Amino acid sequence: MTRYRYPLKSVLGDYLRAAAGLIIALGLLLTGALPWFVAVLFGALTILFGLFALRTVKRQYLEVSLDDQGIATLVRPGDPETSKGRFPSYLAWQELTGMKLRYFGSRRSHKKEGGSGFMQLTLTGRTAGPAGANNRKTTMSFESSLEGFPAIVRRAAEAARKQDINIDATTASNLRPLGIDLNADAGRPRSVSRP
Repeated sequence: MTRYRYPLKSVLGDYLRAAAGLIIALGLLLTGALPWFVAVLFGALTILFGLFALRTVKRQYLEVSLDDQGIATLVRPGDPETSKGRFPSYLAWQELTGMKLRYFGSRRSHKKEGGSGFMQLTLTGRTAGPAGANNRKTTMSFESSLEGFPAIVRRAAEAARKQDINIDATTASNLRPLGIDLNADAGRPRSVSRP
């Protein structure tokens, strides 16, 4: 089993953005000399930046485990060897029902090596509930700043091929820069659905 995490340098910018947003929005809100509609606006911004800060903390402590059976996530603050994790999630490769790989950034930066954009992998599947309960949908999303991102995408693409899952044209196009060719033989997904 291989474990991956988001390195601190990949979430540092988000921490700075969250802090700046909270300081500005909360600072203006605490002045008290604002019309009610401006106070409501800055109150909403304070909540939004607070939620963004919490999401960033969760990403920093997210641990992704990958093996031949599936992929698991766990939020593990502190020392990974001693701390217990929270919010566990697991998706067996045989339960995979969907895979999307999206690129966010300019088209120009996508073609350039080391461009300024980022990729996001979204995996969906059905997992069995406790004691024979109905299956529930599981969705996992990972950004390309995650250590081992190409290995995770490659393993998900192999599972999608084995499950004969249709891969949309955008995902197929975004797989190519990672060296994953849909038209190659074994070990690669075969199906491409056109919009």
